[in-house]
Amino acid sequence: MPMTTPADLSFAPRPMRPEWPEDLPRHWYRGEAFATHYLNALSLMFPHGEKFFIDSVRAYRDRNTDPRLDEEIRAFIGQEGWHRSVHAGFNAWLERLGLPAEALEARAGRKIEYVKKHVHPRGWLAATVCLEHFTAILAKDLLSRPRDIERMHPHFRRIWTWHAMEELEHKAVAFDLFEKTGGRYWTRVKAMLFVSFDFAVETARNVIALLRADGELWKPRVWWQGFRFLFGRDPGVFWKTLGPWLAFFRRDFHPWQADDRALIREADARLAASS
Repeated sequence: MPMTTPADLSFAPRPMRPEWPEDLPRHWYRGEAFATHYLNALSLMFPHGEKFFIDSVRAYRDRNTDPRLDEEIRAFIGQEGWHRSVHAGFNAWLERLGLPAEALEARAGRKIEYVKKHVHPRGWLAATVCLEHFTAILAKDLLSRPRDIERMHPHFRRIWTWHAMEELEHKAVAFDLFEKTGGRYWTRVKAMLFVSFDFAVETARNVIALLRADGELWKPRVWWQGFRFLFGRDPGVFWKTLGPWLAFFRRDFHPWQADDRALIREADARLAASS
């Protein structure tokens, strides 16, 4: 199994500057409140989260002696910078809909600033390794369901395809930097246990807040759709991502033991066709 990023994979930022017209649908994914607000909830964490990832990698970049990894770090920073920008616009659109995006995004920012103030930069990088694994397995799950992606409004389909594809491309950058600069197995394991709990709690809080503001929180149909989305067969996100999450706890784990190059090529082709 590969223990490094494949030699034939190169990646770079793909600038994206989406506009946010007034006629975009409120429930843009499947026409369902839960599925839409699940992805909206993730978007609310991205602007501050992506900056945290960049800062975490920059804190250890000068300790890296691998020229190829340095090139990947440069591409990683560029990609995450564009993700941050696009999701800031996404969240501003949510605020214009009357949803509490600004307050929820600010809460995420305050938590990250607390972590940066009270945790050593080694802990920042370990947390970034874990969160990058989360985004990679969620990205793979999404891109593995092209028929389901077709149930997104085209505007959002393009954004999420672009973001997910780039998350897969740079999924090993923080991990490789952590390993090459002396990161320890038990450090990343402890970080993953903490990050997993916190990620689940924050995502749930955001979903609930968005559903409440949208007037959808107490509708049984919405929660049935949510149960089916997370734990059922349509698509059953929890069960499809559980195995890759557990794989992280192997001592010999590396992100590219799951070879996603074909999935990246397919997503890139779909993105090019939608231009």
